[in-house]
Amino acid sequence: MKQLLLLRHAHAEDALPAQADIDRPLSLRGRAEALDAAQCVAAAGLRCEAVLTSPALRARETAVILAAQLDLVADLWVEQGLYMGSPEALLAPLRSCPNGLQTIVMVGHNPGLSELAQRFRGAPPPIQLRTAGLCAIRFADGALWGELEAQLATVTTLLR
Repeated sequence: MKQLLLLRHAHAEDALPAQADIDRPLSLRGRAEALDAAQCVAAAGLRCEAVLTSPALRARETAVILAAQLDLVADLWVEQGLYMGSPEALLAPLRSCPNGLQTIVMVGHNPGLSELAQRFRGAPPPIQLRTAGLCAIRFADGALWGELEAQLATVTTLLR
């Protein structure tokens, strides 16, 4: 059974003058949020096999903290399309993932992540992921990463 974890990056520092948005690091609060998100994944008994992350520094730092806390040996896959991407842009890298992977974490940004989570849920109330917000989506038996569609989602759970 395939599972997708959508993790919004943790709280970031405000941009400094002349600093690009993509270069904003996590704040101290964000580091604590990322640790809490990792604890939520562990408490739910989820075993992640791959981490896809936005190239934004705050997303990469969130992904690194998550991977370290969960003792993940998988590489972080930095995907350009995850930086402020639409739900369709977020699905593109997932659709090229090997089908042998059962659980994948995607670390990205709003509004795209919340919109993707809502697309898979398909019913109210709307999902609005806060910083380090975490949503787990389970797909029907036999689902393939390359063929993900909203109707294949069987359970959508907000974990944080």
